[in-house]
Amino acid sequence: MRFFHAITIAALLAALSCKKSEGRTRRANSNGLVGTWRALEFVNPRASDTLRRWPLGKSPRAYLVYDATGHVFFQAVSGLAASREARGQWFGADSSALRALLASAAAYFGTYVASPQNGTVIHRIEGEIPPNSGTTEIATPYELRGDTLILGHDSTAHWKFLRVRP
Repeated sequence: MRFFHAITIAALLAALSCKKSEGRTRRANSNGLVGTWRALEFVNPRASDTLRRWPLGKSPRAYLVYDATGHVFFQAVSGLAASREARGQWFGADSSALRALLASAAAYFGTYVASPQNGTVIHRIEGEIPPNSGTTEIATPYELRGDTLILGHDSTAHWKFLRVRP
């Protein structure tokens, strides 16, 4: 009989746990950000020269992922850093080449909280390359236009992403 009660209690706890998890997933999905996003552009409209206006090139290679558990993952490289010629070359690179490589790439992971009513998403950075002066929380305005996500404002530095569909 004890065995039956233990199984019943375990089943109830598992069901409650699943229900609680479903609620978190539903809330995370309700903000529309959940999914994989491919970068279309990263632009700083206020910069005067081309290098600063498009710091990762006019066609950066980048992905942003928001998952239903509240985690965010981001990786970006410039066209040069993503080229076949650059792959594997960093092992023998000198310090100036390594600095250039770090300047042409960015990656981070952490958690996020979206506020659709305020149009902001907060990324809480847990780890990143290259390190960003100790900034661990970034509140960013966002806008969803169908399958297009814009992080930042059109008039300031901003990213434009396209949702990746299976």
